[in-house]
Amino acid sequence: MIMKKSMLIAAMFAAGVAFAAPLQASNLTPVGIEIQEGKVKIEPDTLPDPVKTSIANDEEVKSLTITEAWQWTLPDGSFQFEVVFDNGTEEKLSKKYDKDGNEIKD
Repeated sequence: MIMKKSMLIAAMFAAGVAFAAPLQASNLTPVGIEIQEGKVKIEPDTLPDPVKTSIANDEEVKSLTITEAWQWTLPDGSFQFEVVFDNGTEEKLSKKYDKDGNEIKD
């Protein structure tokens, strides 16, 4: 009797899995935030003032247009930022900064 119940439960489970409809990407609603590798895309004008000041004082990038800005949270709760600049080439120039505007060199 117990064996029949076990087999019946297993069969019902297998049937349920077989008939479950897969989630289709076309049913998802696009959101205004893009996430990539734990980074969150932000508007360039929302960068912290120290980062904006650092960019304004950097001869290499101060005259370039910011095309993208990304923010991510570190394990200690602090933030880092990646700023992508249009330097007129196919490969854009990218720099990373901490919340205080200090450039992070890889």
